[in-house]
Amino acid sequence: MREIVLKGVGEKIYYDQCENGLRIYVWVNEKINTFKGSLVFLGGAENTEFTVNSKKYSVPSGTAHYLEHIMCKNDDGTSLLGKFNQLNSYSNAATYADKTAYEFVGTTNILENLELLLDSIQFKNFVPEFFEAERGPILEEARMRKDDASRLAYYGINTCLFHHYPNRVSGLGTISDIERISLQDLKLFYQTFYHPLNSFLVVTGNVDPLEIIHFVKENQRKKKFPKWEKPHLPRYFEPKKIVCEYKEIFANIEVPKVYVSVKIPISSLPKKNIVTLLSIFQLVLISNFGSTSLFREDLLEKKLVLSLNTSVEWERKYIVLKVWAKTKYPLEVCPILQEKMKHLDILEKDISRKIKSEIANLVLGYEDPEYVNDSLAYVLATYGKIITNEKEILENITIQDISEVIGKVSMKEMNTFVVNPIKKDEN
Repeated sequence: MREIVLKGVGEKIYYDQCENGLRIYVWVNEKINTFKGSLVFLGGAENTEFTVNSKKYSVPSGTAHYLEHIMCKNDDGTSLLGKFNQLNSYSNAATYADKTAYEFVGTTNILENLELLLDSIQFKNFVPEFFEAERGPILEEARMRKDDASRLAYYGINTCLFHHYPNRVSGLGTISDIERISLQDLKLFYQTFYHPLNSFLVVTGNVDPLEIIHFVKENQRKKKFPKWEKPHLPRYFEPKKIVCEYKEIFANIEVPKVYVSVKIPISSLPKKNIVTLLSIFQLVLISNFGSTSLFREDLLEKKLVLSLNTSVEWERKYIVLKVWAKTKYPLEVCPILQEKMKHLDILEKDISRKIKSEIANLVLGYEDPEYVNDSLAYVLATYGKIITNEKEILENITIQDISEVIGKVSMKEMNTFVVNPIKKDEN
């Protein structure tokens, strides 16, 4: 076991690796009562095409999500959730674009929870009748989410920004995708991505790291896994130009939403690590559109918007800047957001205040075991390692760094996406 020190925040992560390759990360806070455990596999909704031993395979969209449902069933077809409830814990699972996570949250019986999680997920008996019985609930979930305005906007914006990236397609799959998923597809995905060498375990909260690591390593020693061949994932050529500049859709919402997004090639930016670039863009957006910005206050005061939000997203070789508003006046607000995005302010006083705020949020986050667990899982899946100098990165960002980066940004590849309420006389 070794310690990974998080510089400047007074925290550390305990790390070890099992003989079979499973990585274990433990964060401890003895002042709280709860704990969270997550077993994460590096295979998700976007992994529909892959090559193993020079042989190409493909599965329908939605396969990873279907598998997640089956993994949460006991061998008799009942829900795995019930067994965690007997340990006074709550369990859940989620399929993301690049990973699938199985987790529990509790206050007692940490070792029993870990054993249940590892033993239930690492080995699976695929029973045909249980597999087929789950198709109906998954189809119903897909139909329900078909009307989810936020999902429609997310994937709709991606289809406007990207030509080839798989983030254009919903991870749930279409109705026809789900209908053609076979049990063999699930077995293939499971064999390809569900292996200790392609996974990690994160445990956070009031726990004993030595006890956790010793228990997990002993648990893994008793199991035999087949030899694993790392899958090769496709490389996508993505043009710098966006697909379209404007699109509007209709959805089941009360108030329209306006999204303005900019697609930025990382290759066009100064040579800085991706964490620094993302931090810089985040600081600039919250400075211009955040809760204390004059721009936001002005829009609220004029009652042009009801809310205003931002995000910075990393999509392979691109960074996407996004600002969106809930507004009764989309035609008026669209050009205002577009113009502001084209002329972002870089005020040293504002940036300095935002850096301090981000550092405070970073430090305060280490009081919540669920937040820490989710953050570690995201960082490990995204970067392949723990970022130990996050606070240092923020502290070292200067106004010159920000000006240098923003000065290289072209706002030419900008999309405006509007979600309108369905008219009352329409079905």
